[in-house]
Amino acid sequence: MIRAFHDRRLADGTGHLLDSLSQADVLGQVDIELRARPGASARRACVQMRSRRVGLSGPWRPGGWQADLGGINVIEVREINPSAEVEPLHWILLTSLPCNSLTEVRRIVGRYCARWHIEEYHKALKSGAGVEESQLEKAHRLETLIAVLALVAVRLLNTKLLAKACPDQAVEAKQISAEGLSILEERFGKPKGGWTQSTFWVAVARLGGFIGRKGDGLPGWQNIWRGWQRLMWMSAGLETLKQE
Repeated sequence: MIRAFHDRRLADGTGHLLDSLSQADVLGQVDIELRARPGASARRACVQMRSRRVGLSGPWRPGGWQADLGGINVIEVREINPSAEVEPLHWILLTSLPCNSLTEVRRIVGRYCARWHIEEYHKALKSGAGVEESQLEKAHRLETLIAVLALVAVRLLNTKLLAKACPDQAVEAKQISAEGLSILEERFGKPKGGWTQSTFWVAVARLGGFIGRKGDGLPGWQNIWRGWQRLMWMSAGLETLKQE
């Protein structure tokens, strides 16, 4: 499954991809959650979906034109009634997966939307867990390291999702030590309703550089990761002083 950028020619030479899709019936509509991007806040888009099976003209490569591509399922995802201040969403997805029903088409669109989580995971694995900083040269040793750091990356993303999905859920005792909570309360004060997933992770992120202004939204995993590392160092120091 890939996203098309150009209006490809059809294999039979009778037209182009977008013209062919405009003649297909609308299968249905669905709401899609769009993440925040530079210059654009997170929002929900209502889109219509069309699908058609086509053959595409083969691409040109050094040495000449390649053979035509037959039996390609194409899905058009187009936003309806977008607000004037946003760029309307419009995707053209090419896939070998079946698109015979609305359920199958919605499943494919959902998989494509999951790419944001996949990109965030790989970024957390490389930049957060630091897998690229390893100097291991043997493949089996690198695979073992990645297996361990993959869990770290998932935990990093989970902290961000917890603050969004379960903001009012109380913080469990196993999540943080008493020293850690004491540090956060001394630094930022204890929340009126007690420590929840939202207030806790926002406080941790503030240790990592998150400003936490009203329009800033929820913190990202990078600020949470930096704040968590600082909190662990501070907790270890406080525990050492208590032992003395």
